[in-house]
This record gives sequence, C-alpha cells and structure tokens, in this order.
Amino acid sequence: MPPESPTSSGTYSPVSEERVSAPARPSIKPRTFFKRLVSWAILWVVVLFLVYSGWQAGSLLLIAFFGLAGQWEFYHAQEEKGHKVFKQSGLFCGALVFFNSWYFLIFRPDLARFVHFGIELVLVFAILGAFIRLVVRQEEHLAPITTAALTLLGLMYVPFLFNYVALLAFLPGDMEQNQFLLIYLLAVTKFSDVGAYVVGSAIGRHKMIPRISPGKTWEGFVGAILTSLVISMVMTHAMGARLHALSFADSIVLGLLLPLISVVGDLAESVIKRDASIKDSGRTIPGIGGALDLIDSILFTAPVLYFYLQFTSARS
Repeated sequence: MPPESPTSSGTYSPVSEERVSAPARPSIKPRTFFKRLVSWAILWVVVLFLVYSGWQAGSLLLIAFFGLAGQWEFYHAQEEKGHKVFKQSGLFCGALVFFNSWYFLIFRPDLARFVHFGIELVLVFAILGAFIRLVVRQEEHLAPITTAALTLLGLMYVPFLFNYVALLAFLPGDMEQNQFLLIYLLAVTKFSDVGAYVVGSAIGRHKMIPRISPGKTWEGFVGAILTSLVISMVMTHAMGARLHALSFADSIVLGLLLPLISVVGDLAESVIKRDASIKDSGRTIPGIGGALDLIDSILFTAPVLYFYLQFTSARS
C-alpha cells in the first residue's frame, strides 16, 4: 500500500512511492511562522505573568483549561473516526484530577501527601463508572470495550499526564524553585519544538517517520536535541541557586533526555491525528492548532522531569 500525504482539508490521500522517497527540502512559510511566533509570545507572557504573580489558583486554572481542552480534542478525534466515547463522563473525571491537585496542593497543602491517593481514587472511579455504564446500557454500544478503552485512554493520556505540570509547580516546599522548575520544563520542551521546526524547515531533507508524520526530518530532530541542550545548560547556569535541584550534570542529562521524550510525545499525537485523518487537533491557537497540538510534548516531559527529580532527591 502506498504511503499517504496530508491534503489541504486535513485528511490523507495516497501518493506515489517516488514522491515520498525523493529528498524533500521544506521551507519556512513566513505567514505560518509569524502566526506561530505571535502565539508563542502571547502564551509565554501569560505563563510568566501567572508564575511571577504567585497566583496559584490562576496557574492551575490555566493548566486545567489546556488539559481538559486537549482531552476534548482527543475525544473529538475518536468521534471523527466513528468511535463512541463517554465524552462528558471522561471530561468530568479529568476535571476531578485537576480539582484534586487544587485541593491538596493549594487549598490544603498540609494534606499534600494525599494528592497521589486522590488521583488514584479518580482513576478507580473512572474505570468503575465506565464499566458500570456499559453493563447497564450495553445495548447502545456496538463496540463496548472500545468505548470504555478510548474513554479511559483520553483520561490517562491528557489530564493524568498533564497534571504532572501541577505536581511540579505546586508541591509544598521551595515555591520559588517550583516556579523556576516550571519555567525550565516549558522552555526546554517548547524550544525543542522551535529548534525542530526551524532547522527542519531550513535544511531538512531526510524524512524521519513519513508514515506517521511526513513533515518531520532527522535534521529537525538534531536541531531539537541541540536547542534543548543549550537552553538547559544556559538556564541551569543562569538561575544558579534558584534552581538548586538541578546540577550542571543534571542539565546535560535532561537537556538530552527531555527533547527525546518531547519527540516521542509529538509523534504520539501524530499517530492519533493520522488515525483520525485530521491535520491538527483543533484551530484555537493560530499557527499551532489546538490545545493538544500545544501540549503534546509536555504530556510526556512533565512526568519524566517529575520522576527524575524524585529519583535524584531520594538518591541524595
């Protein structure tokens, strides 16, 4: 079967083997790049304002908004594919994940040790609820296991993973360091995307995984790694004691690890979009796409950074 290529409508159509195998050198589209640059600038201004203002509830609301918007887009992609999902129930459980973090990390930080217990409780509730609904109203679903699986996957893939941003930002302790850890995570992850886009658009010739994401190249992948590595080392050095959880050696390890994970997150969303035959998860953010297009890489890098810090702190 010949590979596929995205059409202007966002769906995919077959193309010839010769067209795919021929070296292609994509160019930077000024209009698209300008829209993306403006969106990045606005988002960074909002994030930095919330971080430095110390408005924790506002920061968590922003995290919850993008998390739930990304979950809705995931469910919408499955519906476009023709699958049935419990959209309202899944989004309700996703909201509970973020509410749990607000309650234990912001409203009752003295009970922060129960935050993971609360998340596990929500997941158990979601699994039980999905199967109880299938048992009670099974005749309405032609593929009941697929319905339950996709509903739970949407919950685990977006709110559960994105909630690690909240865990990094609001865990009790050194709040200033938490702020800089959040900025560090976003900078290393998103500048990886910038490096991949700029280098790949400028000199990219060798397709990385064209059957999943036709636009990604190995040159862009190298650009992502090098950009993140430089950003990681510069930020760790510049922040100094304000980011004491990370040593210079950590900055090198994370500068190489996080962009690798970021690419995995980006490709994971590409699999979802290709399966649903859509180009972007949404059109709410000019030059970027939807909320899921924005946070796809953070979904994977946030938990990796969280557990890396847990491991290094326990080791020391």
